[in-house]
Amino acid sequence: MKTFVFLLLILAPFLAFSQKDKTFYFGVNGKVANAEEWVIKKEVDYKSKSKIKITTFKSDEVKDKFLFAERVSIIDNSTYEIKVKGDVFSGSVIREFENLDNGQFKFTDFQNGELKRTGISISKIPLLFEREVKEYYPDGNKKSISVYKNNELISNKNWMENGEKYIDNVFYSVEKDPLFPEGMGRLHTHILKTFNNSGLDLTQASGQIKVGFVVMENGRLEGIRIEEGINKTLDNLALQAFHTLLGEWTPAQIEGKNVRCFQLFPINFIYIKYEYDYVDLRGGRLYWEIN
Repeated sequence: MKTFVFLLLILAPFLAFSQKDKTFYFGVNGKVANAEEWVIKKEVDYKSKSKIKITTFKSDEVKDKFLFAERVSIIDNSTYEIKVKGDVFSGSVIREFENLDNGQFKFTDFQNGELKRTGISISKIPLLFEREVKEYYPDGNKKSISVYKNNELISNKNWMENGEKYIDNVFYSVEKDPLFPEGMGRLHTHILKTFNNSGLDLTQASGQIKVGFVVMENGRLEGIRIEEGINKTLDNLALQAFHTLLGEWTPAQIEGKNVRCFQLFPINFIYIKYEYDYVDLRGGRLYWEIN
């Protein structure tokens, strides 16, 4: 009897701490999916009782494309520290949880001590959004208020960083992407012409401009703005290029319905050689190689 109790005491901690690694699959617009029809997948690796790694991938024709990794440290039952590393964002987030009566959780994210996001989730690892989720700019202004059902985006309201209203009900993941019927070559040529006609010495430019815009249900571009810029002069030229672009786009679709879709178009100025400069397209991005 003594031996039996002793074994139970030894095994009990291991049973309590054990967690099985798991993979979560998501389809278009965050909808929970299966292993055959996923767009985004999250691999959850339980390193220990207090250490978890979450790796997020995007479906690709050749192989799964890595997006970002999250290393979660559980400080206590209500406080997680999450270190994120990826191409789009890298940094540390403190996430605080509050248990709700219905078994769901209210979460609040802080970055550098400032409120970043708050909302409702039906799980802690990973977050599965439910009802309302609010996002904030670093200065405290509202960025968006989104409504979810079982992690699927239903609607949203959006604001610019200066507090001005932006376009509502914008989707970021769709079944059919918006297309420019005249072709990407025509778009690149128009952007190149806009910069060339400025008369600026582009050999002095370096960095990346990211132009954001919404392709509306009718195929028109709205909400054209600089998401990441180099300087005011070059940024304004990039805006001018999209404001003067003629022709309507083929709108995005979800379940056969035209929807508003946000697009991010990067223009990269890269130092290459002294002898020449030119523009080419690689992987859907416009590169301006300068001396």
